Amino acid sequence: MDSRGSLRWLTMAAVSVLSVATCLSVAAATPVHGDARRPNIVMILADDLDAMTTPVWQAMPRTATLIRDRGVDFTNGFAPMPICCAARSSILTGAYGHNTGVLTNGGEVGGFEAFRANGNESHTIATYLHDAGYRTGMAGKYLNGLEHDPDHIPPGWDDWNAGIDNFLYAGYNYTLNENGTHVKYGVVPKDYETDVIGEKSVRFITDAAATGQPFFWYAASTAPHFPIPPAPRHLAETTPTAAPQSANFQEPDVSDKPSWLIDTADVRAATIAATNDIDYTNRLGALKSLDEMVAAIVDTLERTGQLDNTYLIFTSDNGYSLGAHRLTQKMAPYEESMRVPLAVAGPGISHGATHAMGLSIDLAPTILDWAALAIPDRMDGRSLAPVLHGDTSGWRTDFAAEYGGPGVDGRNGIVQEQIPGTETPAMYAFDMPSWVAVRTERYLYVRWYDRERPLADREYELYDLAADPYQLTNLIKTPTGRAEHAATITELDHRLTELTTCAGRACR
Repeated sequence: MDSRGSLRWLTMAAVSVLSVATCLSVAAATPVHGDARRPNIVMILADDLDAMTTPVWQAMPRTATLIRDRGVDFTNGFAPMPICCAARSSILTGAYGHNTGVLTNGGEVGGFEAFRANGNESHTIATYLHDAGYRTGMAGKYLNGLEHDPDHIPPGWDDWNAGIDNFLYAGYNYTLNENGTHVKYGVVPKDYETDVIGEKSVRFITDAAATGQPFFWYAASTAPHFPIPPAPRHLAETTPTAAPQSANFQEPDVSDKPSWLIDTADVRAATIAATNDIDYTNRLGALKSLDEMVAAIVDTLERTGQLDNTYLIFTSDNGYSLGAHRLTQKMAPYEESMRVPLAVAGPGISHGATHAMGLSIDLAPTILDWAALAIPDRMDGRSLAPVLHGDTSGWRTDFAAEYGGPGVDGRNGIVQEQIPGTETPAMYAFDMPSWVAVRTERYLYVRWYDRERPLADREYELYDLAADPYQLTNLIKTPTGRAEHAATITELDHRLTELTTCAGRACR
């Protein structure tokens, strides 16, 4: 297939799959490790990149070599709020969703407006670092809902380049708020979103390095979030590829799952059969340019003499399901939605993999720790610094996970929608009820809050991940499950209540 044929195929795929809808005031830091130069920090965030189905490091070999192999690979990286806005809110603040007040992408408990209304803008990574003398900047996706206030620039950002419309997901024809000026990008190759973010990354690092001021840069492409296609230069090499099928792919018997999934399983399965391989192919293609962006950032750091004094984080806001349990997208309490790649490199960091649980709420306190700033009591996460130096003693063995969606239009089902910026309807958009969960080293315990069911009929799930890593058997729905696992259920239910009501130090 030639490049034009590939482009037509990928463009048709992009408009037929799924809806885009479901997507410090502190004194100046003291020197670190006796070095008069405070370290720089660069965080590179992928969008909807799972660590279960997608072979991340094979798809991104430069990133594997330049960050993972130079630092620590968290094989247990998790996004406790597995949907875009809630996850990004937690990354920015170091707090669980029940403390940011952002548990989904819109409505009373979701989106940018909820983030702002709950006072989060005054205590983000950017505000703490900016007030401590860092030069701060970002480019790409900030928070879902920012398009409703496109002129807004949050406090703490010196260089602001945020997407202000949903075309950002398509990779073309989007608008960025560039420090107060709305800049429209078109549909020619040089406008491809990941490349633009890469260019802005190179420019920011180059300029900041010349000043001698320590800097924090946040590069947030929407790759590989649907429907972004591969960059034009990668179209010819992006050939149709079947998505991997793990043991829970198109799970044949979902009778032990919650009722919302049982009720919608057939139409979900049909959508997966029609679109899954196309989606996966586009994702692999889009990761090629993201991998090149990472390489360009590291090359710029080296060229400017900053690499040895810079911490690098590569991760994703949340995971993504490619057919596990008949699910697409994210939001679910299952491994595919919550597991994310997480690799960290920088001065003095150990090399190798760790099985310690690294959470998105840990990134903000870790960054402040690197900058020699006090970690605010309000942060729920812990600094990863000890783990990054090989010390996992006393590290967490569980965490809370949360999602606050109401279901589509307040229901728990499926709706046909149109992709923003096109005249072609998507097949279906999916949502699910609210839930909270506790994930330990062995168990996943989930409490569902279906708005159409009375509290007495609340549904639960319990999985023994040691015996059932693909979460195929809900122990609570087996004939003897409740009685056989009564003590475990009681213990986990108590722990779930503790973790979903904790704040600050109590969460650590």
